[in-house]
Amino acid sequence: MSHPYNDQPDSAFWRRAIGDRMPHEIGDWYTKRFSLDGKRIATAGSCFAQHLGRQLRNAGFDYVDCELPPTGLPESDYLDWGYKMYSARYGNVYTSRQLVQLLDRATGIFDPVEDYWERDGGVVDPFRPTIEPEPFGSVEELRALREDHLAATAEVFRTADVLVFTMGLTEAWLSKKDGACFPLCPGTAGGTYDPDRHFLQNLGSADVRADMEAFLAKVRRINPRLEILLTVSPVSMMATATPQQVSVATVYTKSVLRAVAGELYAAHDHIDYFPSYDMVVGPAARGAFFKEGMREVAPEGVAYVMSHFLSEHRPPGAGEAPAAPVRPEAAPDIAPRMAPRQAPHQPSGGADRPTPAPTTAPAAPQGQKPAARPVPSRPAPARPAPARSAPVDLSGIDPDEDDIKCDEELLNTFGKPGKG
Repeated sequence: MSHPYNDQPDSAFWRRAIGDRMPHEIGDWYTKRFSLDGKRIATAGSCFAQHLGRQLRNAGFDYVDCELPPTGLPESDYLDWGYKMYSARYGNVYTSRQLVQLLDRATGIFDPVEDYWERDGGVVDPFRPTIEPEPFGSVEELRALREDHLAATAEVFRTADVLVFTMGLTEAWLSKKDGACFPLCPGTAGGTYDPDRHFLQNLGSADVRADMEAFLAKVRRINPRLEILLTVSPVSMMATATPQQVSVATVYTKSVLRAVAGELYAAHDHIDYFPSYDMVVGPAARGAFFKEGMREVAPEGVAYVMSHFLSEHRPPGAGEAPAAPVRPEAAPDIAPRMAPRQAPHQPSGGADRPTPAPTTAPAAPQGQKPAARPVPSRPAPARPAPARSAPVDLSGIDPDEDDIKCDEELLNTFGKPGKG
């Protein structure tokens, strides 16, 4: 009897593909839709996206970084000051609403009413409240540096060939005045929560899909060649503001994001989906890739995910592929956590920019906006035909979970102890 299942490979059948196999024995997770060869790659998203960005840089890909650290800032302080997290200093972008509004703010379409929060005698940017360890000294200083930051962010969107975006949360804190979306609830990292001015919207699949479609339409108007590589963060929520138990809330959030990522992949040829979430959270992993506490991804999980990514997206100069599938090995040693220090407020900039070098506007006097950053136009690069990959050397993968900056962590200090 003839039917479609007769022609399916072993990877389509649970018993043959998963069955009693241990996670490191399972393959066929991912086949790339498009190549990264010769393309400029930018990253944004939830905390887990920092792992992807760092590994892409370390592997030698042409990584977009439009806000380089100022001269004199020690490398050990980069993370505390928001450098090398992503392709600009926008911090974690947890929700789809944040992403589309980040583009709107960078291109001058949207200027939120609530544009600063008070904290510890200074002010912070509501849209990246933890980007620096200390508050800004004045609203004028904050606005001048934000002007430079948004120009750099616009440069990211205009010059990247591929944006890797990690979808993280659906719980969005919004302004009742203009719908501005904050990465954190007002009152947690600055400002004051006011139910007359702020509200929680737990985005549904239709909301996330609409946000992402709006982002795609807008960003491809200014950069028609941009391709999107979506992932979903496997890191569970630190806390929920809904009445749900946190695990129930997490399953809702991740289910919505995973479903929308699949819909976008099916609807658009310029979108790829990399299943980091599926690898870590799915039953095939048997919970092996989580740290104690079952929320954060262990170094072994990061290395496992990155080995599959780099098996498809070959680092420059990595060679050609073997016929046999790649089996990832154990995780490498872990680097120590960066020690926090102090550094003076400085605008983005510095020497030794990569080629092509983004231009940096000089710092403006307090109270004045800096000159607009020129955004170079860049022709679309040639698209070489993708080649099959060779085994990946994982010795350079540094998957330390402590080496990322996750604003959600501060939510763990709130709540009513003993209330179940």
